[in-house]
Amino acid sequence: LNNATDDELIDLAAILGFTGMMNQVQFHASIENRGQVGGGFRGIAKGEQLKLVPDDPPNMTDVEASRYYSYAALSRLQICDSIKKMSSDDASLTVLNLNNIKTMSAEVVSRLCTALGENSKLKELHMAATNLTSAMVEPMLLALKVNHTLEVLNLESNFITGDMILKLLDAISGNKSAVTDLRLSNQRQSVLGVQMEQEITQMVLQNPRLNNLGLDFSTPTARIQIREHLKKNVDANKRLARINKSG
Repeated sequence: LNNATDDELIDLAAILGFTGMMNQVQFHASIENRGQVGGGFRGIAKGEQLKLVPDDPPNMTDVEASRYYSYAALSRLQICDSIKKMSSDDASLTVLNLNNIKTMSAEVVSRLCTALGENSKLKELHMAATNLTSAMVEPMLLALKVNHTLEVLNLESNFITGDMILKLLDAISGNKSAVTDLRLSNQRQSVLGVQMEQEITQMVLQNPRLNNLGLDFSTPTARIQIREHLKKNVDANKRLARINKSG
């Protein structure tokens, strides 16, 4: 071994499974019987060059009208059209997906929430990764209290605080609410705190309709209690559905 070259030492390390003695480039070069590059063990350690992959450009095409808009303008058109349909209680609009539209202003969100409160056809509202803050979500509380048809609310990957999460749970706890699936995970405030998790847990335990809650908890007690309660709700709703079907 005293007279072995770096290539031979790397090949030997790969054969013996000593992968910690080499980097990924050396290991794969040894497996593929390629020459070593970079000076071997005696060379200067260098970082690998990053492989830059450009983002796909946004699709500027309006399929319906065959015109071209900027991404922000196209998003505004989509939202305005959705608000009009919600306000008019359009039966064709049962699922509204606004995920990843980051250009919504507080005024637009407020109009959307007002339309939600007047709507009786929408079943699912998805607004994940839309840069929503707690202040922007505030108008939604009243809409959730008066709306009795919305079943799925997705507000994942936003900037909603623990206090607003608690208010959202309170808003859907009324007898008129039909929300069974609430998705709130991956907020900017990743750690809620023990006291906030306890308050959220108590609010969830008082809701007999909620079947799914997308939210991360740090304390085992909160996770266990909420999981058991949601499981109980699912079983109860299944029994009720069977009774209604047989009746």
